[in-house]
Amino acid sequence: MQKTTSLLKKSKLRSTLHASRSTLNFSICTLQFSLFIFLSATLFSCHGNKGGNTENDSIWIAPQQTDSILSLDEINATDSHKINGTAFTYTIRMAPSDSLPIVVNLDGTRYKDNIVNLTVSKEQQVILNRNFTKASFKDFVPKNDMSNCALVGFSYNLNETADSTQLRFIATVGDPDETAGVNYPTEILISPAGHVTMQMAKDIETEPEYDLNQDPSEDEGV
Repeated sequence: MQKTTSLLKKSKLRSTLHASRSTLNFSICTLQFSLFIFLSATLFSCHGNKGGNTENDSIWIAPQQTDSILSLDEINATDSHKINGTAFTYTIRMAPSDSLPIVVNLDGTRYKDNIVNLTVSKEQQVILNRNFTKASFKDFVPKNDMSNCALVGFSYNLNETADSTQLRFIATVGDPDETAGVNYPTEILISPAGHVTMQMAKDIETEPEYDLNQDPSEDEGV
């Protein structure tokens, strides 16, 4: 009888241990499965947001600058003319300026504006050394066109019918794209003493041919 009771107790103990082990194994499997679900959801979430196209995405990528700024060709010319037998020598230097506002023409193309330096000498004595920009000729250009135009040309006026007692130059403000056909020429008169006056240009015959708009060259690195 006692032996039978002892066997029953051992059997119950084994059943209890087996049940405990089964419960423990189930808990471990449940924990592993939960951890797997959590890691999978996390990885999927990170992968799904990698494109950065969601509305709540806080990362902003700056657009690349695709347009460039164009420049007209530089002018560097020296010549001489006589007034009543006295020789006058002039030098014209026109170049794009980094300090002037960028010009945006009617087509939306951006250009550097130009600055001109005019030097005039009388028998090797400088009587004029002056810079000109588009603003120098604002009285001869329609106000609505000023922002879309640049100083595009500067040359000597060779018109033989004009007053020969003064040096005569032509400055042209216009659309940097010569095909636009927008040009406003101004005549600059310089007396033998170096005094400057301006008027709307009428009779024009210039030299050399650089008074017209030049084909723009792309200013790389801008």
